[in-house]
Amino acid sequence: MNLKLNHKILTLIFIICFSMSFGQKVEFTVPKNIEILENVIFNFENDFTKNESMDAAASTAVGSFSTNINLYNLKYDAGSKNPYLELALNKGAKPKQFIQQASWNVTLTKISKKSTKVSIFLENITPDSWSKKEVDVKQSKSTGKLEKEIKEFLLNQKESKTLSAQAVADAAAPASDQIAEAEVQAEAQIAEIENRRTIEKTTSKKLQGLFGKKQFISLPTTADTFTKLLQIQPTEPECENCKGGKYSSWDIEEVFNLIYAKMNDGEEYYALQYYGDKKVSGLPYGLVFNESSPTECQTKFARYKAQLYQTTVETDENTSKALTVVTFKMNTNFVRLEFGNQYLTRLVVSNKEQ
Repeated sequence: MNLKLNHKILTLIFIICFSMSFGQKVEFTVPKNIEILENVIFNFENDFTKNESMDAAASTAVGSFSTNINLYNLKYDAGSKNPYLELALNKGAKPKQFIQQASWNVTLTKISKKSTKVSIFLENITPDSWSKKEVDVKQSKSTGKLEKEIKEFLLNQKESKTLSAQAVADAAAPASDQIAEAEVQAEAQIAEIENRRTIEKTTSKKLQGLFGKKQFISLPTTADTFTKLLQIQPTEPECENCKGGKYSSWDIEEVFNLIYAKMNDGEEYYALQYYGDKKVSGLPYGLVFNESSPTECQTKFARYKAQLYQTTVETDENTSKALTVVTFKMNTNFVRLEFGNQYLTRLVVSNKEQ
């Protein structure tokens, strides 16, 4: 009787320990010098990494080194789960979720001159704004796939292709003129950051009223929809290609202009332009005029496969200028964000791709 009871207790302990350790820290030994692996780990990549510089930190303990490997834009669907994460969903969560970034810590510890212990664990998960309330990041786990990829990468990397830390530093050492140019650029960037900190930030009540549901107004719609939300009567300039020969235009708080048009070819769109120099909130999804940057917006709408690129627009018949845009399709509508001064100045929502 006691033997059976002890056996059950031991089995229960084993199950509990296994469940607690599943998807947590993974450790293995690589028969290579730690200095070699310190250089090699920065070359790791897969379909979800970005070409970015990794942060590295030497531990206070002698012979220890750590860095983070980040994966981006990880989709999660109940029917097609991402292989890198086992997400814990809150009750009532939607089956589709999107993770902006997941970060794994990789620590190297010297065992001997020719042997290094590698420890890997999932350190942080960042869902996008739509998934933040539905994903329990504390209970979510790594599936172990990334850990296996890193292990295979470190084991198979040829030593002859690696350089010593000093050799890497020497090869990467910039010339004096490059250093001077970098210092000038850094000072200019610092000045720009300081100048932008002094720009006043306000909230537009009219924008809050226009986007009261905290989302873009879906198409199809009518001009009356915007008039009712803004409580402003529009003007109706003539337009040769517009249905009925006219489009609707609203001037808002002296710094915004909203136009709505239905075209003869079936296109329907509205465009909101900002002309001021303050930072203005009130847009949906946390967008801020004169503050939201192109890369920030591309990341924010990554779940919709947002594309960032530069194009040219005509300013008059003889001249044009470069313009950075972020475009994506949300549900049945196409959204175009424009950055006329490196920050958001215009948004367009259309039933056709721009």
